[in-house]
Amino acid sequence: MRSWILLIILLTVFIVTSMFYIPNDTQKHVMEFVQWRENYDLTEGIIESDAHNAYIEIYLNDKAKEAYIEVKRDFPVGSEVFKPLYSDREAKHFARLVIMVKMQKGYDPDHGDWWYGVYDESGRVMGYEGRIPECISCHEMAKETDYMFSRSVMKKLKGIDTNEFEEYLLDDGEVY
Repeated sequence: MRSWILLIILLTVFIVTSMFYIPNDTQKHVMEFVQWRENYDLTEGIIESDAHNAYIEIYLNDKAKEAYIEVKRDFPVGSEVFKPLYSDREAKHFARLVIMVKMQKGYDPDHGDWWYGVYDESGRVMGYEGRIPECISCHEMAKETDYMFSRSVMKKLKGIDTNEFEEYLLDDGEVY
């Protein structure tokens, strides 16, 4: 009887210990973006976003900056785009931080290999992440600019009145 109890105790210790030392592939990897505000501030203020039904700013890391400004058809792997969303034009009421990261080829080839995230203002607490269907379906219309609404944003920053949805439904072929 004692040998059975000893065996059960040893098995329990082994199982509990292995839970801490053997990687668990079912756990999601959650990225953190605590320094998102240190990136290039494209908008230098608040602009209205038709797509998000909010007021936004846009921050770009160095890899995304040139591609976004020049409205390129392809963004380099590692590009990061941060959009803090506010419910008011004065940016007093933070709603959420939406993020796009260009992943390695093969991550999601049907949708440009973009990863999407929705975080709190700290960039640490994730609400949603990965292949978010709502993000994918909206960005699908901007496929010709690597799923970025960069053309309409660059027009807005130059004072040209435009709407993200109309801009990409009526592709005029102009470069901005």
